[in-house]
Amino acid sequence: MTDMKIKVVGAILIGMLIMSACSFSNSKETEQNSVENSSEETSEVFISPDQAPEDEFNPQMPVHSGIWQAVDYGRTNYYYEFSEGYIGRRLGANAGDVEEFSYEVNDGDNLVIHYADRDEYAHYSFGDDGKHLVLTYQDYQQNLQWMSHGTMEDMGGLGLTFTVKDITPFGCTLQYTQSDGYVTGEITADKYFSLIVHSEEDDDEWGSTDYFGTEGQTFTIEKDSSGEMQIDWTSKLGMLVLGDYVLTFRIRDIRNIGGDWDSFDYRVWFSVLANDGESLIEKVVTEAGADISDARYSVVYDFDNDSVMEAFVYIGNAPDEYATSAGEVWYVDGDRCAMVKECDNFFVHGDKVIDMYPTGDSVVVELEEAYTTSTVSYLFMLENGEWKESAISGMGYFFKPDYVSDYCVSVSAYDYCVDYEDGKEDDALYTGHTWKNYYFYYDEKVSDFKEYVGKDISEGELKAACGFDLAAEIREAGYQVDDIFKRENGIINVNYSKTEKGDAGTVYKEFHNVTYNELNQRYADAWGTNGNSWQDSDFGGTYLKAITER
Repeated sequence: MTDMKIKVVGAILIGMLIMSACSFSNSKETEQNSVENSSEETSEVFISPDQAPEDEFNPQMPVHSGIWQAVDYGRTNYYYEFSEGYIGRRLGANAGDVEEFSYEVNDGDNLVIHYADRDEYAHYSFGDDGKHLVLTYQDYQQNLQWMSHGTMEDMGGLGLTFTVKDITPFGCTLQYTQSDGYVTGEITADKYFSLIVHSEEDDDEWGSTDYFGTEGQTFTIEKDSSGEMQIDWTSKLGMLVLGDYVLTFRIRDIRNIGGDWDSFDYRVWFSVLANDGESLIEKVVTEAGADISDARYSVVYDFDNDSVMEAFVYIGNAPDEYATSAGEVWYVDGDRCAMVKECDNFFVHGDKVIDMYPTGDSVVVELEEAYTTSTVSYLFMLENGEWKESAISGMGYFFKPDYVSDYCVSVSAYDYCVDYEDGKEDDALYTGHTWKNYYFYYDEKVSDFKEYVGKDISEGELKAACGFDLAAEIREAGYQVDDIFKRENGIINVNYSKTEKGDAGTVYKEFHNVTYNELNQRYADAWGTNGNSWQDSDFGGTYLKAITER
C-alpha cells in the first residue's frame, strides 16, 4: 500500500442491506452470514394489516417491488431491489458496490437486464405465490425470493435511516431515525459489528473483518425516534487505513421475545480518505538523507487535538517473509523533525508499521519490535507540543483486549516450571515460556498509562467475589493456592502450583494461575478455546502484583 496519510473525511454513502427477513419460532434464527451459512427455507413474511392493496403479489412482470434475495448452492450471492418502471439495483452479498440496472421482457418469458457496462439475458419463471423467481442464464441459474418491502436505503422496510459522522481511524458515531415503515414489534439493534473492506490492491475485491463490540448486547430503537451511539473498533481492528468501508450490524423486529421475529443485516457505507501530508513526509526524507521511495508508511494526524497536523513516518526496508522490517520511525511537525526509534525487526501488521490508540483527547502511537516468540511494544505520545516515550514502553506487547475495557501489556517470562535438588533452591532453573496480561488505564493528569496494581485478598473475599469457593476447587484438583490478587478493574488473579519430589532428591514444581473478572462473572479465555472454567483462564507461570513496581 502507498504511504499512509490519514485525515478522515465524512465522505459517506449511506445504504443498508437485509440479509434475511423471515419469521422465527422457538428461538431458532437462520444465520445471516452468507459466507459461512447456507440459506434455509423461510416462512412467509408477516404482512402488516395497514399495507396497501398494491402489496398483493402477482406472478407477472414487472416483478413485485422490494428486495429479492438471490441464492446459489445454498448461499446468498446477490440482493436485488426492484422498483416500478422496470428499474432496479443489485448488491453483492459480501461486497459494497451497488449496480443500477433497467430491465425489459422479450417474447413473454425472456428477461434482459441492462447494466452500465453490459447486458445479461435470462429466461424467467415465477412460483405460484409470486414471491419466487427463477432466472436461467446461458450457463447458470439464480433462484430469487422476495424478502422485504424495503429499498436499498431501508432494506427491512422498517422506516429506518442510518448515517455515520465523526469518523476517525478508531471509530465513528452511528446515527439512526425511525419513521413509519412496516414495523410489527419492537426494533432492536445489535451492538456487535463488522466491517466490509474494499482493497484496490487485492484485485479490487471486498473482504470482511472480525466482529467487534459486545456479542449479545442490544439497544432498542423506539418508533418515531432518533438517536446515536459511539462505535469503537480499535479493540479488534486497531487503526483503519484509508479506503472504503461498510459497517454491518443486525436489526430485529421482535414480535415475541420467545422466538418470533424478523431479522435484517443493515449496512452503512463510509470512506477514510487521505489528507495532504506530503510536505511533512518530504521534510523527514530530507532530514534522514533518504529517498522518497524509502518512506514506505506514514500516519499524518492531529495526535494531541491542537488543530495542528503531525506525522510519524517509517523509512526503511519493505517487510520480509516474516513480516519484519529494518528501518527508522521519525516524528515531524511544522517545527520539529527527529528520529524516535530505530530497529532491525519492526513487526508489520499487514502493511502497518505504526499503529495508534485513542486515549481521551490524544492518541498514542505504537511500534512493535519482533523477537522469536514474542513482540515488544514501544509507545509514544505528544504532550505540550513535544513527543515523549511512555513509562510502560518496552515492557511487553501492548494491546486493547475484548474482555475488559482497559489496556493490556502481555509480559513474556520463563516461569512455568522449576527443577532443583532438595535443599539447593538457590540453584533452581526456571523454564517454560509464558505470556501474562497486566492491566492499565490512561491517566490524563500525567498523560501516560498507569497500572491496576494487585492487592492481596483472602480466600473468603475471593469466595464473596466469585459467588463460589474457587480456592477449594483448586485444592480439590490437587494444587496449592499461593497468592490471590484483586485489581481495581475487577480482575482477580489466583496463583497456584503443584510440587513433585523424585526419589533422587529432585524437586519439580509447576506454576499456574486463574484470571477471573468480577464485573462480568467470567473467566478469561486465555488461549481462545471459548472455555469458561478456571483451567481455561491459565496463562501459565506466576502473576506479580505489578510489573511497574518490580
